[in-house]
Amino acid sequence: MESCKILCVDTTSDFCSVSLFENQNLIENINSKIERSHSKLLIKIIDDILNKNKLKIVEIDLFAISKGPGSYTGLRIGLSSIKGFCYALEKPLVAINTLKVLAKSALEYIDDNNAVLCPMIDARRMEVYTKSFDFNLNELSNDQALILEEDTFDHFKDKNLYFFGDGSNKFNEIVNRKNFIFIDNINADSKFMGQLSYDKFLEENFEDLSSFEPNYIKDFYLIKKKGKWKRS
Repeated sequence: MESCKILCVDTTSDFCSVSLFENQNLIENINSKIERSHSKLLIKIIDDILNKNKLKIVEIDLFAISKGPGSYTGLRIGLSSIKGFCYALEKPLVAINTLKVLAKSALEYIDDNNAVLCPMIDARRMEVYTKSFDFNLNELSNDQALILEEDTFDHFKDKNLYFFGDGSNKFNEIVNRKNFIFIDNINADSKFMGQLSYDKFLEENFEDLSSFEPNYIKDFYLIKKKGKWKRS
């Protein structure tokens, strides 16, 4: 099979992350964390990666987007940009669940074949977006918006549960269980999207550009704060 150059993008959090792969092999990875600046950063980072590797955008064979859940604004910026490239260049798009990207990131720190992986994305107050995976990244639950309480996840009694992501700190503050293990500084990094994206490429599991939307889980709405309307 011919080589496949894949551009992977994650804009679901404060991080703006772009990676270049050849098949499943990482060629380049650039992350930047400047809040509310994805619209300015994304195209520049993509341009920097292409220039550094002496590539033109037309030479990218596949575009991959982290589809959420996550920041509404970040998801819209990332998807609109990547959809634009796919339409203009007539290239396919694959979408990777952000919670799965987080879980794959955390595997670097977990050596436990019986582990249950529980990525958490902050969703305001005591709510998180989450789902559970086994050590092989098989799904044990569906994506959900979950309000955290002290007895949440108590039904897991015989396995170690690993919590990570920017929503897990809230849970760490209200629970104390020997089998609950918390890992800090796990972010949705596009460098962990390569194998997942390449697998979808081999399966020709592409998104329909005209109908694909991010995985918001909850509907977008506005809240009023100090006289101004704010997205949530």
